[in-house]
Amino acid sequence: MRWLYHLLPSAAAAGLEQESGAPYAPPSLAREGFIHASYGPALLESARLYFAPGTPLTALQVDPRRLDVRVEEALTPRGPMPHIHGPLPRDAIRARLAPEVAAAGPDRVTGTRFALVAFEGMTLLDLVAVLDPLSRIRSMGIDPSASCEVVGYTGPVVWAQSGARVEVERVRPPLHAYDVVVVPGGPGTRALVEDAPLREWLAEVPDNRLLASVCTGSLLLAAAGKLRGHRATTHARALEELRALGVEAVEARLVDSGQRVTGGGGTCGLDVGLHLVERLEGAEAARTIAKQMALPSGWGGGT
Repeated sequence: MRWLYHLLPSAAAAGLEQESGAPYAPPSLAREGFIHASYGPALLESARLYFAPGTPLTALQVDPRRLDVRVEEALTPRGPMPHIHGPLPRDAIRARLAPEVAAAGPDRVTGTRFALVAFEGMTLLDLVAVLDPLSRIRSMGIDPSASCEVVGYTGPVVWAQSGARVEVERVRPPLHAYDVVVVPGGPGTRALVEDAPLREWLAEVPDNRLLASVCTGSLLLAAAGKLRGHRATTHARALEELRALGVEAVEARLVDSGQRVTGGGGTCGLDVGLHLVERLEGAEAARTIAKQMALPSGWGGGT
């Protein structure tokens, strides 16, 4: 995943500071249906081609992890140029940089922060099946700056069974501090659907952030209003419960609905974990991790 940059006159960029938190929508979005962007290596050439010499310019650094709109690459003689098909959420604009600084900076997005929500009554497999492939992004050196943290809604003990227990260091931290939030399922989700503090906590996650679930964790996302307008899946036996919460529920191992990724029951957590790796780090990274985990070729499948 690569940083995106949108160029604009510095005077217009200064005006953004004075505006409200509404998404940023430059005139090109209404005129052409997308926002022009560049990758770092092409940024200075874009400035030369599309702005008058001497125009003071600012590059908005856009975090693709925080975009809830489609990004398509247009093939050009200069290479692929990203087109952002919708307004930019304000928290997706990570920095305002001089074009020369942006062009000399890192091209690849790194340092993704994952939060996995744990609670009493979860199914441990739902948590661990996602945690294992995600944690390998760091441990296998794909991105040493990535981090995974299991955080508790309850705690510090979030799971105890068969003579073992799982404890968390932090309970209910602010979820907006993470790039990706994952919610497992389990028998405890049925009661938690009615738990107002949990719904409020999950609702803190900005709508443009990447949210994922395994099994009946999707019921909790739906109860918090986070699956509105999205297709989703859950355990096959809970599909009607998900539909009752107003979600277009489909039976599948995995459903990718933009900034919402939901998995079915049990082992589908592996699908979710590897799918998140592929989205954020690329197909080769996902294949490398799957091979290290000794998973069969072609593991998983989504819709």
